[in-house]
Amino acid sequence: MHQYSFGRLKLAIHLLLMAGLYQGHHLAYADENSEQESNPASLPVVTVVGSADKTGDNFKSTAQSVSIINEQDIKDIGANRKLDDLLLYEAGVVSQQYGMDNKSNWFRIRGFNANTTLDGTAISNNGFFVWEQEIYGLENVEVLKGANSFNYGATDAGGTINLVSKRPKDIEQSEINFSVGNFSRRTISGDYNGILSQEHGVRYRLVGLYSKGNFPQDHTGMEQYYFAPSISWDISDRTSLTILASAMKKQGTPTSGFMPAYGSLIRTPYGKIGYDTYLGEPNRDYFERRQYSLGYEFSHDFGEHLKFTQNYRYGKMDHDFLTTFAFDSDSDRLGSRGYSLLDGDSTVHSVDNRLSKTSVFGNFENTLMVGLDYKRSKADAQHNGFGGASQIDLFNPVYGTPFSVVSNPYEIRLKQEGIYAFNKLNWNDIVLFSIGIRRDNYDTSSLTGASQTYNADKGDKNTHNISLMVNTPIGLSPYVSHSTSFNPQVGADGNGRPYQPLSGKQLEIGFKYEPTWMKGSFNLAFFDLKEDNALVQDSLTFVQAQIGERKNRGIELQSDWRINDNLNAKLSLTHNNAEQDYDRTGDLIRSGRAQLIPDHQAAVKLNYKHTQGTVLNGLRLSLGVRYNGSTEDKANHPGYTVPSYTLVDATAIYPIAKNWSLQVNATNLLNKEYLSVCEGTCFYGTSRTVDAQLSYHW
Repeated sequence: MHQYSFGRLKLAIHLLLMAGLYQGHHLAYADENSEQESNPASLPVVTVVGSADKTGDNFKSTAQSVSIINEQDIKDIGANRKLDDLLLYEAGVVSQQYGMDNKSNWFRIRGFNANTTLDGTAISNNGFFVWEQEIYGLENVEVLKGANSFNYGATDAGGTINLVSKRPKDIEQSEINFSVGNFSRRTISGDYNGILSQEHGVRYRLVGLYSKGNFPQDHTGMEQYYFAPSISWDISDRTSLTILASAMKKQGTPTSGFMPAYGSLIRTPYGKIGYDTYLGEPNRDYFERRQYSLGYEFSHDFGEHLKFTQNYRYGKMDHDFLTTFAFDSDSDRLGSRGYSLLDGDSTVHSVDNRLSKTSVFGNFENTLMVGLDYKRSKADAQHNGFGGASQIDLFNPVYGTPFSVVSNPYEIRLKQEGIYAFNKLNWNDIVLFSIGIRRDNYDTSSLTGASQTYNADKGDKNTHNISLMVNTPIGLSPYVSHSTSFNPQVGADGNGRPYQPLSGKQLEIGFKYEPTWMKGSFNLAFFDLKEDNALVQDSLTFVQAQIGERKNRGIELQSDWRINDNLNAKLSLTHNNAEQDYDRTGDLIRSGRAQLIPDHQAAVKLNYKHTQGTVLNGLRLSLGVRYNGSTEDKANHPGYTVPSYTLVDATAIYPIAKNWSLQVNATNLLNKEYLSVCEGTCFYGTSRTVDAQLSYHW
């Protein structure tokens, strides 16, 4: 579609939104009194809660795999945890694949990279500027699996992790938590929800956290400050506004997880590189990130099932770091090292407007939604993704050998406008059919790398999502869906070639089951997912290159069920058949098993609550076991296999007195030493971490 046609289509959406606003104004105000008197139940209050489900259906009728991690799940994981800790028991998710890391989150869904959004809006992910959310500030995490650009436009093929911020509630409640853990970790956090005016529906919430501590890897540690105020106002029975803000500062010495294969995957006469060995420069490496967010969620119900919602967010990040790492060896004792540095800032604006109308025709209920969203982001910095540093003894590191660092201008720009339409048809709550179509216009430019080559790309992209689900009387709901995604890329590979947009598509066939004879839910999904222009790591330049395609055909089972009043269980099983193109010489492409992705994953968690007696009444115990199968790095280390591993986690929560509780969390309880993956270099997994938290609630 030409730019002129896109403009006409965008104008049409604008006119639809304006027409809806005009009609809603007439219905809501010209006839407000008579309508409320005749049928007050027809005017439900709509509150935007930051969910990725734009129809407000909370995924109940979504014909795709969606997992919700609720606020209690987040609390149960304990203090000093990150987002990737929350994903360890999710089917189809490989989390913490790069092992111990105190500066970022790492996860893949169905073998592919995935996007992160905050309250249904885009956040800064401009190259090395990657937003990190403090999970204590969240009340839900929504895991949407597979290619689907309908919700947000540009997204990775793996799916989207939508983070839902804590927001004001209609009751007063508070808590304060004190936590200590191994590696000298300590945390204090607080959460206060108050009412400013009960009569006018004004309430607020204050969430804050301070933490400081070391990490399993020698010489590493972080200090963090986090504060998130929010306020909600029920302007009328039909209209609500929530303002959400946050600020976070994080600083310290970053982990350096890169380990040469020689000494980690490959045996040496000197044994293995120590599990807690730091191959960076402890007196020179540093990390500092400041990030700020301000946004709002507005909702108005015009009556007659006509609703308008709008989300807006502004995010800013100041990022400054220097990290040194080992990437190769001389096949003896010395490791070759490089460095990465960044000093700059990034900003992002995003807004989403949508208008929905629900109509009922006999046994048919139809919901039509149209929307228009816009995103603009930029990053400006001095940067060097890979520079040469001095060598180091891998088995007895001595620090302090000098090396010089250089940087180059780093500029990234992205603009994206999207228009979309979605229709959901419901026949008697038995047959659910939905179709979503979207058109995006994007414009990107970048100036990166030592060559300082300017790269630009612009274009239009169509994506869709179509699905069918049938609900049966026995609680079994088979479904089928087909969806597509795209994600424009900024920058260039190590040879200066600009990146092409990623393009994904997925076919999913599954069954959702909520049995009538027990309390529980099951989701079995078969998926076929492919991405063109996939990015793979170039082991020579440490800059990603586009070789060909990545694909995965797999099976997932996710289930939660209550065994009895005291015991419940969560189970996830995943089978992957992930392959990728990883090398190209002229027209010859080498393909093989995808790096990082195990063929088999399994996880089970049992939760027990004691409800008898007096001393132990209220005690909750949790035991989790997770298994990750073996992986390979055929592109760089053919003939070697990264072994499978099984880890054990445990939690105990005890109400020691009125309003007081004590919680102990242990991850990798048996302190197993293992390689997580190899991708050119290799990465050790995280050692045992134990945290004890004392909480007071009032």
